[in-house]
Amino acid sequence: MAYAAEPDVVVLTSGNRMTGQRILKVLVVIVAVLVMVSILGFDMTTAVAGLGIGSIAIAFAAQKTLENLFGGISIIGDQVIRVGEICRIGDKIGTVEDISLRSIRIRTLDRTELSVPNGQLANMNVENLSRSNNSLFRAKIGLRHDTSPDQLRSLLKEMPALLRRHPKVNPEVARVRFVGFGESSLDVEIHCHILTGDLDEFLAIREDLLLRIMDLVAGAGAGFAIPSRTLYVTQDQDLDYQRAATVENASGHHDRR
Repeated sequence: MAYAAEPDVVVLTSGNRMTGQRILKVLVVIVAVLVMVSILGFDMTTAVAGLGIGSIAIAFAAQKTLENLFGGISIIGDQVIRVGEICRIGDKIGTVEDISLRSIRIRTLDRTELSVPNGQLANMNVENLSRSNNSLFRAKIGLRHDTSPDQLRSLLKEMPALLRRHPKVNPEVARVRFVGFGESSLDVEIHCHILTGDLDEFLAIREDLLLRIMDLVAGAGAGFAIPSRTLYVTQDQDLDYQRAATVENASGHHDRR
């Protein structure tokens, strides 16, 4: 997926400003506490030494908290994502609603709220869909096994032509390939780039393409596979059943005597 070039100048959005303000408030509180300790006449050397010893224990106790804190600072500095942008994190797609010191909150396509700790986010693949002018469309369809070679060849010719004629599809990378024999289907993979970075528009175009592909499959006299299993009963098995039934009947007559 192609991404639009980003300027070198760091632009702070309202969400990032809020996160920066939270970090600044924490630093101000720490400095204020140290100043108050100094005003009250406590020996700062002893306090700093004690702070150094205590900080080791605090660091171990708050390892995850510090990891999330520095992760939040990294997100702000790198401008990987911003509030209001659409991104893919793992297998989830949603809109960023908030970036805090601990985590980011995402509103998914299912309208659920997903919270991801900043420390965990730093080790994940984050795909910013809002900064892309292309959206990847990939699908695998399964045709029935009784689809003839001529029908399959016709579809492999008509489906790429359908993609290339669409005004919102990049014709240079559109392809359709027969990729293998599935357990109950002939598998065909469809791959193209849709020329939009807007999620709603992408979903509408993808739906339109899938419906047109359904029309092509129906027009070719083929159909989509339904998972099924065929059971073959041989003559040898029939003979075994007959012998078993004969033995059972003979045994029944013997018991009645």
